[in-house]
Amino acid sequence: MKLYHNRVITCFSLLLIIFFVATACTLQPPRVKSSGLPQREYAYQIPEKIADGWETSSLEEEGFNSEKIVELIEDILSENYKNIHSVLLVKNGKLILEEYFYGYDRHTKHGMMSTAKSVTSILIGIAVDNGMIDNVDKKVYKFFPEYENLNWSDHRAEIRLEHILTMTAGMEFNELQYHHYDSRNSVPGMYRSSDPIKYVFQQKMLNKPGDKFNYSTGLTLVLGGVIRNTSGLYADTFAEKYLFSPLGISEYIWEKHPDGTIQTGGGPRGGLLLKPRDMAKIGQIMLKNGKWNGRQIVSQKWIAESTKEHVSDAFAGWSYGYQWLQAKDVVSNIEIEMFFAAGHGGQYIFVFPSLELIAVFTSKLWDNPLGELRPLGMLKTYILPACMPTAPPVQTSKIDPVVLDNHIGKYRVDQQTHLLPKDTLVVFSDADRLFCRAPDGENFELFSTAKNEFIGTWKGIGNCRLSFVKDRNDKIKHLFINIGFAEIQFDKVK
Repeated sequence: MKLYHNRVITCFSLLLIIFFVATACTLQPPRVKSSGLPQREYAYQIPEKIADGWETSSLEEEGFNSEKIVELIEDILSENYKNIHSVLLVKNGKLILEEYFYGYDRHTKHGMMSTAKSVTSILIGIAVDNGMIDNVDKKVYKFFPEYENLNWSDHRAEIRLEHILTMTAGMEFNELQYHHYDSRNSVPGMYRSSDPIKYVFQQKMLNKPGDKFNYSTGLTLVLGGVIRNTSGLYADTFAEKYLFSPLGISEYIWEKHPDGTIQTGGGPRGGLLLKPRDMAKIGQIMLKNGKWNGRQIVSQKWIAESTKEHVSDAFAGWSYGYQWLQAKDVVSNIEIEMFFAAGHGGQYIFVFPSLELIAVFTSKLWDNPLGELRPLGMLKTYILPACMPTAPPVQTSKIDPVVLDNHIGKYRVDQQTHLLPKDTLVVFSDADRLFCRAPDGENFELFSTAKNEFIGTWKGIGNCRLSFVKDRNDKIKHLFINIGFAEIQFDKVK
């Protein structure tokens, strides 16, 4: 009986240990001290120079206000910004900030998700530069003789390579409209297909090629097929020979479909996995017109074509080029333009040509609500103000009671995307103050800066600007929320 009793105690103790270990893992802080306690304070250090081609420098030497950056990192350590895995900054060609969290470090390869699309665009550019692809006006079906028996009617035969690059092919592909767990999302169906490129080509034609933008990972998968059929190399091997090796990138993973197709548009585990310092190299060659340390990797002409606007207002107020996004916003009373690569969950390579600045973020891949918005907020709230002239304080005024009544209500995002679900914003008043309830339940106060214009600070996202638009009957019809270069429209529903 005593032996049985001891066994029960031992089993119970083991269960307690497992419970506490599991709880500790679930509640893992961004960074832990040697004592085992969470680290909340931060002391800046210049990134270590290693044999990977990066020169390093300090924030101050490259014109940054280090106090703003310290404040940013401490906000990450305090979990005001959740699920951030890394933040890197490159200024004037030098790595000046390199910070990792949640057990990640410079040796960890991180899933890039749709950021891989922008890398794939570079590969297409290299193939064009080397004469493997004649030009982007070539009709896509001519790259795929293996699919000559497919039905190429209904304008399908008119699809050109440029339409694939700009996501204006006109084919149906439901990706942003539904959650990735939803069976109506086209991406899981494509991954389950025995021939994913054929799956893409068999989608219905909804529009004439060139008429309308429709975000599609499937189209980027087609770009990988173009590389294979023109160079004789799968995209991963082509990238190693023509891009990664010249950049000194030796450690990477590129997911493959069972039939050998490379997940050039992203994938279940991230698609392309790179170390953040290597992600920054991708940004650097884009900033320097295709060059890395003086060597031309891809032509200046391709960089210019890739990063200019081909599609206006693709989504979130951004325009679209050849698998690269473009945006502009006002910071410190100066209009700043950027182009960038973006991946689900908050994987970003931001490039600011006028500032000679690159910012890289990696974040949790899945089940990371609002993950796409946090890096944008951090850019606008901390990083750009740290390297630009100090802006005068914004003047606010008391809100008129009539304004309070008119603006109160529920606002629904006009187009469901991976950024925000539906029914996400509620504007309400408390006494003579106006507030916004965000998708995560956070309430933040709105301060009036002009008629129907407000600012506020959404905890965990950053500074944002809200603009209310009226209809002909002087009733509020729309709400636009600007969060660091992203502008999202909501319609008032009640």
